[in-house]
Amino acid sequence: MKLTQTHIEELYKFTKKHYVEYYDVQTELVDHLANDIETICLANPKLSFDDARDTSFKKFGIFGFMDVVEQKQSQMTKKYFKIILNFAKEWFKLPKIILTALLFIGFYQLQNTPNAYTIYSTVFGFIFLAQVILTIINARKLKKEFKITKRKWLFKNIINVQGLIYAAFISIYSFQYLFPNNTKDFLLMGDFRKAFSAFFITFLVIFGYITLVVIPKKAEELLEETYPEYKLI
Repeated sequence: MKLTQTHIEELYKFTKKHYVEYYDVQTELVDHLANDIETICLANPKLSFDDARDTSFKKFGIFGFMDVVEQKQSQMTKKYFKIILNFAKEWFKLPKIILTALLFIGFYQLQNTPNAYTIYSTVFGFIFLAQVILTIINARKLKKEFKITKRKWLFKNIINVQGLIYAAFISIYSFQYLFPNNTKDFLLMGDFRKAFSAFFITFLVIFGYITLVVIPKKAEELLEETYPEYKLI
């Protein structure tokens, strides 16, 4: 059996019915199902399309497409943080390394002032709040876009929503567990811990800049690199 466009459309509906909401994941599954159905029908020509489809679907086990979705989610999340890492590496090359060094020295020297804890807290709070606000704004934009295109893209969702949630969680976790929680203990830190604190807050400032400014600006470019078909929309 050679599958028709109608069959392909039915497979898209089938994956959506089984809780696969992202178009890119649906496309991968439809491609797999289509090839498998043709193979199954080649071995048993009398089998109907629906029966061949159900036979193929059973191969995914009792959890259906869930494992595939989770694997794709993990893969795209790793891709997102790899992109962040690649952008972060640029801050350790000229000329940005000069600004990085100045940030580190500034935060290190700042720890000797009475207001150091307040300033550190403000920086963390600003990054965290900005990530939360941008997450809400982007989530609303994606919702409006879905109403028009009827398509959701997993990597686009990670760039605009999930990635920012992860970033916000990392920021607040770092502040709560890696730094003293009061002004007195902050001022009493030893030289090594001061250097570590200065390094880490410098990293988080760069991390926040990349997630809040750099990646959103390059989002369309990154999406087109990930999905060649995205250019056609």
